[in-house]
Amino acid sequence: MSTNLGNSAVLDVLEANSFHQVAAALRGRSEAILARWEELIRELLPTADKLTFSQLRDHLPTTLVKMAEALESTSPAQTRTLINHNSDHGVLRFHQGYNVEELIIEYRLLRRVIIEEVESALGRRTSMDEDIALSMGIDSVLQQGVVELVQHQRQKLQAASQAEAKYISFLSHDLRNNLNSVMMLLEVLEMELTNQPQLAEPLADLTSAKAAILGTVEGMNRILRAQRMQSGTAEAKIDMVDLHALATEVARDAMPAAAKKGVRIAVEVALGLTFPTDREWLKLILQNLVGNAVKYSSNGTVRMSSEVRDDAMVRERWITVADEGPGIAPMQQKVIFEAFQRGESHGQAGMGLGLAIASEAAHLLGGQLRVESVVGNGSRFSLVLPISAE
Repeated sequence: MSTNLGNSAVLDVLEANSFHQVAAALRGRSEAILARWEELIRELLPTADKLTFSQLRDHLPTTLVKMAEALESTSPAQTRTLINHNSDHGVLRFHQGYNVEELIIEYRLLRRVIIEEVESALGRRTSMDEDIALSMGIDSVLQQGVVELVQHQRQKLQAASQAEAKYISFLSHDLRNNLNSVMMLLEVLEMELTNQPQLAEPLADLTSAKAAILGTVEGMNRILRAQRMQSGTAEAKIDMVDLHALATEVARDAMPAAAKKGVRIAVEVALGLTFPTDREWLKLILQNLVGNAVKYSSNGTVRMSSEVRDDAMVRERWITVADEGPGIAPMQQKVIFEAFQRGESHGQAGMGLGLAIASEAAHLLGGQLRVESVVGNGSRFSLVLPISAE
């Protein structure tokens, strides 16, 4: 239920009737309610020891007064005052370090204490209408408190995320410049050492150093792509894409790494197959899937293929990368598309970002990534795109 709809329901209930006896009981038991509530909070919320109970004592009596005024009045102004007043409670709890669960527990305790104390003051059980009115009043207090708390938490997270993104961007820029300088120096040294057999070992070390630098740069690129997607700034630019040509390009780029491991890459996409999508994001997905397939395979063939599957409800295009590697355990398949969830790495380095980025890119294209795998019998990763999205 939205905030406006919830507030509307509160207004309808509290404006339709006047509950003078309940309001009087609430006023008369205000101090008892406060004392019992504080005692229960101390007992059931350990983190409350770190909070400022003097502020709680200053705030709750005013809230109870506003609630009593809303219960005995049929004026919309009194009920709206109750709703708007309690937004301060959520802000206060945010600054005191509450989380949403603690705030909800706090209000559940408040509901219990209020009902028990009101019934004690009345000397009877409250009627159904009185129960509903009390509950709606407390719910309005809870709803506004939660909304304000969550909004402040969201603003805090957004500010932290923006600051982190700027830091990563600046850091990446500086590292790139420094690494480019180092790479140029290594290339000059490599040229000087080439064709000198007695320096074969130092030359191999230079080659390893260059590979490490390239791996570091690619790692930074993945972090920046992940940050870009999480910030919501990434967009899909749709155009006609030749899938066979794109798959061939991806295979060519991955061929050196595959050749070192004795892995073959086969493009089994029909010539001339084109469809509308974002070429950049589709290439990124295929690069990650093929790169992973090569990384975790020690032999065999990595195959890229595409087919259209007809379902009773939808027609889908499946773009699949299949390997003959070690496979993925069922439990790992459930989290494999989450950031930094690498599962069994089989001795391979990495951050666990590649598949998470590929999955986010798939969502940008209106589809999703799926995995089918049997341990010891390879894996099949498929990008599934509804034909309607094309």
